[in-house]
This record gives sequence, C-alpha cells and structure tokens, in this order.
Amino acid sequence: MQQIPVFAGRKLVLFALAAILLIWAILGLDWWSVDRQSSVDWGASSGEFIGAASPSWRFLLFAIGLVVTLVIVEGCRQLFGLRDQARTQLALQRRIIDHASVAMVLTDGAQRILSVNAAFEQITGYAASEVLGLTPTRLSAGHQGFNFHRNIWDFVAENGFWEGEVWDRRKDGAIYPKQMRIATICDEAGQTTHFVATFADVSEAKAQLERFDYLAHHDQLTNLPNRLALDGHLDALLDGAVPGINRLALLIIDLDNFKTVNDSLGHHAGDRLLAEIARRMSGEMDRTTRLFRLGGDEFVVVQEQFDGNVALTGLLDRLVRAIGQPCDIDDHALHCTPSIGISLYPEHGRDGLTLIRNADAAMYAAKAAGRNNHQFFVESMNAAANRRLHLESELWRALAENQLVLHYQPQIDLLSGKVVGVEALVRWAHPLRGMIAPAEFIPVAEECGLILPLGHWVLRTACRQVRSWLDAGIDMGEMAVNISAHQFRQPDFVQTVQGVLAETGLPANRLELEITESTVMHGVDAAIQTLAQLKAMGVRLAIDDFGTGYSSLSYLRRFPLDRLKIDRSFLADVDTDADAASLVTCARLNANACRASIFTSRYRPMRSSASVAERTTPRCRPEFVCASGVEG
Repeated sequence: MQQIPVFAGRKLVLFALAAILLIWAILGLDWWSVDRQSSVDWGASSGEFIGAASPSWRFLLFAIGLVVTLVIVEGCRQLFGLRDQARTQLALQRRIIDHASVAMVLTDGAQRILSVNAAFEQITGYAASEVLGLTPTRLSAGHQGFNFHRNIWDFVAENGFWEGEVWDRRKDGAIYPKQMRIATICDEAGQTTHFVATFADVSEAKAQLERFDYLAHHDQLTNLPNRLALDGHLDALLDGAVPGINRLALLIIDLDNFKTVNDSLGHHAGDRLLAEIARRMSGEMDRTTRLFRLGGDEFVVVQEQFDGNVALTGLLDRLVRAIGQPCDIDDHALHCTPSIGISLYPEHGRDGLTLIRNADAAMYAAKAAGRNNHQFFVESMNAAANRRLHLESELWRALAENQLVLHYQPQIDLLSGKVVGVEALVRWAHPLRGMIAPAEFIPVAEECGLILPLGHWVLRTACRQVRSWLDAGIDMGEMAVNISAHQFRQPDFVQTVQGVLAETGLPANRLELEITESTVMHGVDAAIQTLAQLKAMGVRLAIDDFGTGYSSLSYLRRFPLDRLKIDRSFLADVDTDADAASLVTCARLNANACRASIFTSRYRPMRSSASVAERTTPRCRPEFVCASGVEG
C-alpha cells in the first residue's frame, strides 16, 4: 500500500562505491607506505633483499583490494536483486489489491487514512487524494449515530477485529449498506500500529434478498400475501394475544363455481378474474384488516381488532358487494358469489393452524348450504370434515375391493312404452353405511385423484353389461356413460375408449358418451379434435348441462354432436321467462345444424335436463340422474 522511497536504490549504490573507494584508498596508502619504506631500506642495506620482497607485498595488497571489491560488488548485486524482487512482489500485491472487488483502507494508529485501493474509489466515489489524512468516520452516513461507531472501535480495541453491516454515504450523497471487517496490525512488541478495513457494497445483494423474500411471501398473480405470509402474520398477532382481552376474526372466502370459468373460458380468463376480484377486495381493507390469497380461488381476510358482529357484518357486506359486481372478461360479463367461512379467536382456536382449519370447515358448510352465504364455525363442522377425510381413505379401499356398482336407468318411449336406451349411474355399496349416492363421493374422488380409475371402471363395466345383454338376446338400446372432465382431457382418452370397445366387443354405435358443456369449452380446438376422433369410431356424443357455462349456440356447428341436453334451470321458467324460451327456440334451430331433427324433452324430476334428440318421440326418465361425468 505504501510506496518504496525514491532514493533507496541510489543510496545503496553510493554506499557501495564509497566502501570500495575507502578500501582502495586504504590499500593505496598502505602501498605508498610500503614503497616509502622500501626506498629507505634500499640505501641502508642490500637492495637485493628489499627488491625481492616489495613486489610480493604489493601483489598481496592488490589481491586483498580486488577480493574485497568483488565481494562488495557481488553483495550489492544480490541486494539489488532482492530489492527488485521485493519491488516486483509489492507491485504485484498492489495490482491485486487494486483489482480486488472489495474496498480496502489502511489507516495509522490514529485512524487517519494512509492508503485506499481502486475498489474504494469505485464504491464510494471518492478519489484517493480526497480521503488521505481523513478518518473513516468523517465519510460515514451518520444516521447510525456516534455511539454506533464508538462501539465498533471499542470492540476492535478489545478483540482486535470487528465485522458487521454498516450504512455509509457515497460522495453523491446516496446511502448504501456495506459489509465491513476491521482488523488491527501490530508490531513485534504487540502494539497496534495500523488498522486495515475491507468492505463490500451489499445493496444489490440486499435488494435481491428482499425480492426473493417478497416472492416467497406474495402471490405473483394478485401480489397479495400468500399462505406463508398468513402463517407469519397470525403467529405475530397471536404470540402476544391474551384470551378474553384480544379478539380476532379470520374469514376464508371461496369463489362459487370458479372452476366453470376455467373450464369454459380457460385459465387465462380465470387468472384475470382472480386478479380483478383481488383488486376489489383489497380496496375494502383498512388498517385493522389484511387480505391474503390462500391458493386457487380462496382468499383469507384477517380482522385484527374484532370488536363484535356489527363491524364484521359491515366487512362482509362490503366484500360480497365487491365480489358480486360483474367482471368483463373476454367479452363475457362474469358474476361471482362467495362462500365464506368464519372462525374467531379465542372461541374457535388459539393458534393460526386451528383458526384456518376451522374457517375452512365453515366455508365448506357455506357451500353445502347453497353457496353465496357465510357461516360461523361450529364444532359439528369438524366432525363433517373428519368424515370427508375418512371417506377419502375408504374410497380407495372401495375401488380396490369392488364395492362400486352400476345402476342402469332406462330411457322409455312414452308412446310405445319400450326401453330405447339406458344410462349408467355409479353407486357405492358401502359394507357398513349401505348405498352411498355419487353426490357424496364423486367430489372426493376428483380431489384425491381417484376419478380417472373410477371413470375407467364405469366405462368398462357399462360396456361389458351391454355386451352381455346383446349376447343374451336383450336389446336395451344405447348405453349412455357420463365422462368426467379429467377423463376427457387425458391425451390417450380416445385410445382408452377404443381399447374398452375392443376388450368388451361392443359395437361403437351402442355407446353414447355424455360430456359437460364446460369440459368441451376448455380448449375448444383440442375438444373438437377429440370429439371428431370419437365420432369417426362410431361413438355417439352428447353435451350435458348445456347453458350452465359460457359457450354460445354457435359452437354447436363445430361439435359433431348427436344430442344436446339443456340444463333444467332454463326449462323451469320456459313458459314465463322470455330469455329461457328464446334459448330453447335457438337450441331447436341450431340442433338442426347439428343433425338433431327436433326438440324433445326428457323429464328429470330431481336433477333436470332436457335433450335435443334425433328421436321425435318424448321419453320419460322417472329416476334421479346426475348430469356431470360419472357423477350420475
């Protein structure tokens, strides 16, 4: 860090020359003394003896001078080599220090800056000439206080080093964080002579960490805090909460029938709807309430200062009103309603996990109560949730142990009284609970992943039954089988149907597959291709629950359909509602384009649907029929 003195090499050369001159001067003086003595002795005695000794003595002095000179020259050469080597080493170290990414500052024992490297100039914006002689404290931001820096140097004095994060100020005034280490440099006696400080600008690293933390605690679609943030928020609120003094309300909000939007218009439209709903609900939050996205179409609202049902009722009214406003998505005016479950602290739980679980149970109770309402948690809801979990585990066993059975609902020609077709309806013959309706276990099958093997079992069993009837000489017409959305969207669904027909030996025209409107409207082009492949095999096709999704009758021209089943909600008021009558009339007109000749109805007293069929004779369906997939 410090420069080598300029005249250090020259002083060494001058010292060496002076030593050589001194030695030769001494040798010359000795030589002169010898010559003088020789001249005196020459006159007093025989010159033969002196003349013989004098050259030898001169040669000895010359040899001594030459050897000493050579030793001095070689010593100087060695010293110059060591000096050059040290200079090269120091220059290399200087280059390394200047190329280091961390800033380095060398101060004396009084903390005055002696030297800095290039990284210091780059990070702080100060040139070396501007800081030499100053103390590092004079360059600090100052907002951490004098005591903070005094504590640092007290720690260094006691331990010989300090390491930590410090906020500093650049030359342009910008405040930035830096990770710094200060160490002492001591002499051989152990006395502190210098201090060296190294630091790095960590502002980008901190910004990146903050970004990662934000992504970890926020939902990317809605920018709302997520489940991880919810857990942390509840832990912070409940950590110091006192039951009986502090109260808290937790609301879980689930959008009713949101899956229909995804299935009909696609996930892009569903994402836009979620973002809009989140924006609206965020506008209803205040300093005592926070909104989180739990996942999917579920949101959580935490009211920190719950002081009675009046304030909560006001919050519920605002949320329902915000959610219920129409949303214009892809030229569709979508209307949403919420099912809301509510749990309270400390009545319904004293930790976040319990409050969330109980609010979730209350939300499912709100859905079971008809949707578009709110329910407070009661203990009986936990029992229902436990039954649902138990039902899931039993359903796996039911499929493995062949507890599922098919009931066949006949389709009867009212004029002739003949059976013209049947529809396969799955039931669960539970060994202890008896017959379980599909409305209870099909939703569980869809959630736990059993819907695919269960749907395949229904299709294969129904085809085997028709084949056995034909072999016995019994003609029951076509077998209608409901296909779930998960089945229909499998890449190998067409091959699966073809394999079942080949396995059972059933003619393809004896099988009718019923697919819900929302299923075919999710990925229309792919759905048309799948339907075309099934139609090419000879399989009959029907659209179930038409009118409950977001399709239009114009799509019927693109689907190779044999039958259209209109949802009963449009037929209940066909005599009094002009819109319903218009839909039925349009269905009749468009049915002709779908090769269905005339509109007829099939009576379903409990679930309801009507069909646009090829047959001109009305048919009666006196039993309960579920219209979605294998749910029938």
